[in-house]
Amino acid sequence: MVNRPAADVFVAMLEFLCPPGGAIDEAISRQAMLEAIGNLEDIGPTGFGEMAPEQLREFFMDFVALSIEGRVIADIAARGIAISSDIETVENTHTQLHEFIDGCCRVHLSGLLTGLEALSNREIDQRVDEIYEAAFSLIAEAGEDAQ
Repeated sequence: MVNRPAADVFVAMLEFLCPPGGAIDEAISRQAMLEAIGNLEDIGPTGFGEMAPEQLREFFMDFVALSIEGRVIADIAARGIAISSDIETVENTHTQLHEFIDGCCRVHLSGLLTGLEALSNREIDQRVDEIYEAAFSLIAEAGEDAQ
């Protein structure tokens, strides 16, 4: 599939690794992957084989940030945290959340991606959990401020 468009390759991988109809965590990962695939146009060439290591890291970073964002939003719904009823306030809060998570991912994970093969799953999970907890706190505080 190296000569196929990158989006086709990632969708094929997604369908194999995370088919529709899974648990909520799998649905969050699936949605994040679909969004990251949709964002591929922003990072360059469409051919999978043409993707530079930096572009693959950017794709991975986008996927991780979107996964954390989805997880925070799902937990907000599950915990019944109230946020403003004003649509503009909710949209602004979501934009701030997205920018915060994306920035945290880039700061905490970008240096780690150069030696990705040497990282343990535990090390990656630990960083992701730190970013998640900080993002959840941010959105919870924004919800409390809006009340």
